[in-house]
Amino acid sequence: MWFPLHSRFKRHKKNKDKSYRELEDQVTELQKQNEILQSLLSFHNEEEKEYGSEKYANTLLNNMGDAVFVKDDESRFLLVNNALCDLMDLPRAKIIGKTLAENIPLDEMKCFLEIDKQVLLDGIDNVNEEYLTLEKNQKKILSTRKSRYIDANGKKFLVGVIRDITESKLAEQALRASEVQLRELNATKDKLFAIIAHDLRSPFNNILALCEILNMAIKRSEVENSEKYLGLINSTAKNTLVLLENLLDWAKSQSGQISFKSEKISIAKVVQEILDLSRFIAKTKGITINVIESVDIEVISDIKILKTIMRNLISNAIKYSKPGGTISISAIEEDNQVKVTISDTGVGMDDETLKNLFLITANTPLPGTLNEKGSGFGLVLCKEFIEKLGGKIWVESEEGKGSNFIFTLPLN
Repeated sequence: MWFPLHSRFKRHKKNKDKSYRELEDQVTELQKQNEILQSLLSFHNEEEKEYGSEKYANTLLNNMGDAVFVKDDESRFLLVNNALCDLMDLPRAKIIGKTLAENIPLDEMKCFLEIDKQVLLDGIDNVNEEYLTLEKNQKKILSTRKSRYIDANGKKFLVGVIRDITESKLAEQALRASEVQLRELNATKDKLFAIIAHDLRSPFNNILALCEILNMAIKRSEVENSEKYLGLINSTAKNTLVLLENLLDWAKSQSGQISFKSEKISIAKVVQEILDLSRFIAKTKGITINVIESVDIEVISDIKILKTIMRNLISNAIKYSKPGGTISISAIEEDNQVKVTISDTGVGMDDETLKNLFLITANTPLPGTLNEKGSGFGLVLCKEFIEKLGGKIWVESEEGKGSNFIFTLPLN
């Protein structure tokens, strides 16, 4: 499913190059049409003063695809074609003699008039992208070319050609966003392959090695050692199963296959169930887990997803707690939400680690206090699931002083 990305990147790059070439062609075309306008002015009869009349509106200008105009030296429209009327969504009578500046936002007005003034002053053509906000807050992106024309009497005119490039610009922005998304997808794919290749493979190798040691201990009738090895095999298998379930849940979530089932859930019962599975691992590190007494809160949510969240956060707290440390779990009602806090007295995190904690592409997890390995994938999954359930998650931590993982879920 991920392998065609390279070819998709090439196709996007090709489309992007095509987009730039189209913009260059537009500038060339605007320049040609600008020259046509100047030629039209040079043939203009000076005795005829009705610049905005139908006689001039129904000329060559109306056969030009782009919007064109002629302004006087005060930036008032003297001559416009049908395309400009369509662009502005105004009749010709409401355009001639006006600058249109009074109909647009102040920042756009200043920009338009400053460019007009500069071109009339120094005679240097201006090719620019301008933003125009019309009525009903309709926004357009325009490619404009403005030139100065001076007639035989020394009178200055501003000649302009406008092309609406809104659609092409939006397409270009969408293309850039698509490229960013594809890069993130590619990085996610690489991360998943690394997890599958390393984080799933290593535990199975450990289990096989422990089984061989256990087999030898049984042959020697070393009962005490046998129990220890069985415990290690059990905890390793459980941790590996958690990772595998996380991967499968995330894959289902990304493909839209995971479904959410709403039911009444007791937070206390979920916490207790997860602790029953985690106490052996905590015991091997001498970690005390305290559930702070509070009202037994019930929420309407998905119990399977909530168990996945709690399992990952408690497992994470055990992993980074120092031997002999303490973990505290509390839940309180707050503003129609349940707020769950899982605190540990472990190693804590610096600002850089906190910043990348929930990013699959940038998260490089540190080993646990007893050198436990991990992918960091569980926290990514927690954030995604909590947000899909309508909640939020954040972390308060200081290096060397432990961490507080806090998340909220709506009561209903």
